[in-house]
Amino acid sequence: MHIHPPHKSGSDFKEHILHFFMLFMAVVLGALAENLRENYLDKTKEKEYLSSLVGDLGHDGINLSKCIKARAEKTEVGNKLINLLSQEKITNQKDIYYFTRLMTKLETFEGVDAALNQLQFSDGFRLIENKEIIKKINDYLYIRKSVYALNKTEEEILIQFRIASSKVIKAGIFSQMLNVEKNKKYKYFIKPLDKDEDLFSYDKTNLNDLVYWTSSENGNQSTNMNQMTLLKNKGEELIELIKSDLEE
Repeated sequence: MHIHPPHKSGSDFKEHILHFFMLFMAVVLGALAENLRENYLDKTKEKEYLSSLVGDLGHDGINLSKCIKARAEKTEVGNKLINLLSQEKITNQKDIYYFTRLMTKLETFEGVDAALNQLQFSDGFRLIENKEIIKKINDYLYIRKSVYALNKTEEEILIQFRIASSKVIKAGIFSQMLNVEKNKKYKYFIKPLDKDEDLFSYDKTNLNDLVYWTSSENGNQSTNMNQMTLLKNKGEELIELIKSDLEE
């Protein structure tokens, strides 16, 4: 005959409490571990996005520097052209041809959007903890939008400039100045004329129209150059802020 020890209800209760506590701790620790893993992954993604953005902003800065320099040079060309066309007696036609040809060229800035698109389409902005970075990104994009609008205006002005120049410049001579194969050592592959050539028209109204659209182009370029400089500075500030954040 087997004799069983008497049942202790208090011991049973303690075992249930212990099992419940162990199960509860397992769930809590599992949730904590998963949360830590997600936070680690989010932080890793944030750093990847921001590092990519720094690279894109660097490329933007290089392109902006080129465009700013090109616009400064073009403004100088425009001023020289205006002076030549405004003379009582038109002389130095070869420079008029050359400067007019240079004025038709356009170096348009377009920002690199790879990292920004990643941030936008993958809901990456929620991962950026430093809200000052988000503010500066929005400031940067706002100014860049202004630059794009001025680029579009510049294209519209150049259409009118080309129409005005066609009434002053001989098209045959004008077209011969541009040759990608033969004029590789010249800016924009445009070779200056060796000697003066007659203009298509010396009509004061036609000359005045060309001066007007040259002046309009210079005005737009000056405004755009200021916005590009501001955009370049904002980009550099943003790069420094991001780098500082990544080092923490």
